[in-house]
Amino acid sequence: MTKQELLNELSGNTWVMLRPSLIEGIGVFAIRDIPKGCRDMFGKPDAADEWITVPKNEIEGLPAHAQFLVGNYCLYDEESYFIPAHGFKKMDVSLFLNHSDNPNIISINDGDFF
Repeated sequence: MTKQELLNELSGNTWVMLRPSLIEGIGVFAIRDIPKGCRDMFGKPDAADEWITVPKNEIEGLPAHAQFLVGNYCLYDEESYFIPAHGFKKMDVSLFLNHSDNPNIISINDGDFF
């Protein structure tokens, strides 16, 4: 990305920010109106990004700090967590999406887009 492309991205295609949640922890909050159907709210899927499926019982054997990171920032199903292959050295803003009984956002293609 060139400097000009970055400046254009920041001025015209930045929709959300991280901030403390009044409910709990840190969450993703809109910084301006997001049009319905927007697919550019978070980073685009990158072929270099890999996710490793790890059974929940294996996570239970990790130190408490690692369990906290996985439990708070990774997607999961009934049996496993889906952990970024690079660990937590870099994090996508979408990992900070909080649970809601009445969500105003949906996952498309298993989290490729929201």
